[in-house]
Amino acid sequence: MAITNPLSLVKLEAYDKIFSTTYEDKAIQSRGEFLQAFPLDTLGKLDLEDYVIGRQSPTFCTFVEARTRAWASINGSPAIKFGIYFGGIKGDKTKKHRFSKKFGVTEAVAYDAVKAALRELGQLASSPSIPFEAIDKNPLSQMLKAKILSLYFPDKFLNVCSANHLETLAQKLGIGDGLALSEIQHRLLDVKKGDATTKNWSNPKFMSFLYATYIDEPDTGGDEVVKPRRKTKRRVNFEEVQKLRSAIGEAAEQFALQWEKQRLLGAGLGHLISKIDDRRDRPSYGYDYLSHSAVGRERYVEVKAVGRLPGGDGHRFFLSDNEHVVSLSQDHALSYFFYLVFFDGKAKPERVVALPAAEMYDRSEIMPAAYVLRFDLAGPAD
Repeated sequence: MAITNPLSLVKLEAYDKIFSTTYEDKAIQSRGEFLQAFPLDTLGKLDLEDYVIGRQSPTFCTFVEARTRAWASINGSPAIKFGIYFGGIKGDKTKKHRFSKKFGVTEAVAYDAVKAALRELGQLASSPSIPFEAIDKNPLSQMLKAKILSLYFPDKFLNVCSANHLETLAQKLGIGDGLALSEIQHRLLDVKKGDATTKNWSNPKFMSFLYATYIDEPDTGGDEVVKPRRKTKRRVNFEEVQKLRSAIGEAAEQFALQWEKQRLLGAGLGHLISKIDDRRDRPSYGYDYLSHSAVGRERYVEVKAVGRLPGGDGHRFFLSDNEHVVSLSQDHALSYFFYLVFFDGKAKPERVVALPAAEMYDRSEIMPAAYVLRFDLAGPAD
């Protein structure tokens, strides 16, 4: 059903200028990682230990709540929203499987009911004509249903999960009164698609705009790069430069490549994963991987292993002159990204922050590190 688009062009253009593509890429990659771990055909078919939150391994519920938080946040509500979980409660810290009595009176019966509800949800959402009332009657909690729908069916349901937030947005945008929550979640996408500015925005970007404009709860997802607090005249240890490149450079590049594949999958561009071109052995290009931000729009990815400076002076990575020149060139400037790979205390890659080169330069301090001088001799060889 078509609706009159209420979005303000002034607000959209203003938000477009300040929106963080770093947050957007993080949100999309988290969806890709989730789909990679739990494809749609596994919904409602997992063993209990692969489903419940409270286990150390990255279970289904751990992904839905924590590892895809950038996509949509459902934190804050108790773990009982998952129907069954592993953990303690107030007054009884014993860790065991705990479940909502609406699903059954025993652990086994309850989880069978949860799995049945998950399977039903997937079937309802897959229907060409979406039965919104039936989705709302599904016994899974609202937050869980909405998050799952947005992850598996982003072309049908926007990544807004809270009942209060959905009702607020419906009222603010004039979507209609008395609608099923899942229908509001669906119609928010109609608003997005019906506006010339937002129709090509990603779901995380549009969701973030709605929250910042109408809910007043902007969420940038953290990992914001800012200028160092103080300038430094620190000496460059060239042996450290070489050591860093050889010891952890390969690990960073492989980790970033996997992250990029997950981002493409999360963006619905899985068919472009095979098109990623590894250009690390051709340094004249000035970047590591040729990928895509969208169909027909290339993305130049330069991977950087990030190190923490002693004394609280921030973080740093090393940049060649060729990489710097290419990143600023007319052909690359708008599509050149640094993929900053951060390591844990055991020198293991743990996360990627993707930042356009122009933003990186604006938020950092650049210092000379090293140059290669190439020359020949005029006289005869010895």
